Amino acid sequence: MFKRHLLILCTTLAGAVGLTGCSTVTDTVSSAWESATDFVPYFLKPYRADVHQGNLVTSEMALQLEKGMTDAQVQFLLGVPLVQDQFHQGRWDYVYYLRRGDGEEQIRRLSVYFNADRRVDHWTSDPMPDEQQADQLILGTIRSFEPRPPKTIIPPAQPNSSPSTTDANETGTREAQSPDNAAHQPAAE
Repeated sequence: MFKRHLLILCTTLAGAVGLTGCSTVTDTVSSAWESATDFVPYFLKPYRADVHQGNLVTSEMALQLEKGMTDAQVQFLLGVPLVQDQFHQGRWDYVYYLRRGDGEEQIRRLSVYFNADRRVDHWTSDPMPDEQQADQLILGTIRSFEPRPPKTIIPPAQPNSSPSTTDANETGTREAQSPDNAAHQPAAE
């Protein structure tokens, strides 16, 4: 009986000691994999779409916030908040999260605090992008439009009004001149 308890205890301790090293092995393998994929050219990597979540608040929108605004005015100006905490009913959080396909992440936060009358008391904010930067965040880099030189338009060839192309029997119509039709047409006198 004593040997059995001792065997169970030793097995449990050996398993616990063996499992403590697993997280470092996993971390080492994942970091080695990430550093190996850094050398792979971009066009060989799989496409990863940009992920946009939340409300993108621009600096122009944040500058329009004023102390004493109602919650309806704030909602009209900034939109519906992403987070309305049940434990902090006097605070609205506007969070914007962007994860680009290349792995770059951006998080921007704006918190609006209301007083007991549901009017803006104060707000805190990360640096917000202006309108142009916000467009670049959403749309990505856009190449500038450079107009091409206008194409030269060649006027259509003027029809030849010689008597050989007009049919004497029909007025106002022309027959197509082709090598086959030219042999069958009567010669003009």
